[in-house]
Amino acid sequence: MQIQAVWPWWSQSIQHCRRLLAGRWKCHVVPPGPDVEPLAPPSRSPVGNDAGAAAIELAFVLPVAMLLLMGIIQFGALLFLQNTMVNVANDVARRVSVGELTTTAGETLAEERLSGWHATFSVSVTEPTADDIQVDISVPLADAALVDFGDLLDTGNMTAQATVRKE
Repeated sequence: MQIQAVWPWWSQSIQHCRRLLAGRWKCHVVPPGPDVEPLAPPSRSPVGNDAGAAAIELAFVLPVAMLLLMGIIQFGALLFLQNTMVNVANDVARRVSVGELTTTAGETLAEERLSGWHATFSVSVTEPTADDIQVDISVPLADAALVDFGDLLDTGNMTAQATVRKE
């Protein structure tokens, strides 16, 4: 009985929507008869209330995302410092090898170039052989780090070395 009451309504709705697709009519759905109850829309949550779900999700995701972001920034800063140290060591070694600077003046120049970083650098310019100039620059990782992640970066040094043949 219920199927017979729904079937004519369903066929009418299909005809109305076909006319709509053809562009002739506006689509309006004919309501079902009195013996057919409309279905209620399904609930989004089995609990029935989603208030505060976004705040809880944010509380779980935000610390992990911030830790990842700070790690990326820390890695980028250390990589930039390493690149700067290598460039300074190459430049000082080249200048000492051509006779533009002495070894002590080379150490002073390297320390001046790295003075913008708030860290304690150790610079040594040596002549390991009669034909070579070697520049070693090192800094403790604890001084080089932007953010102190506990004891993670307290041990070890970051080093840069350049060796150039005298001209």
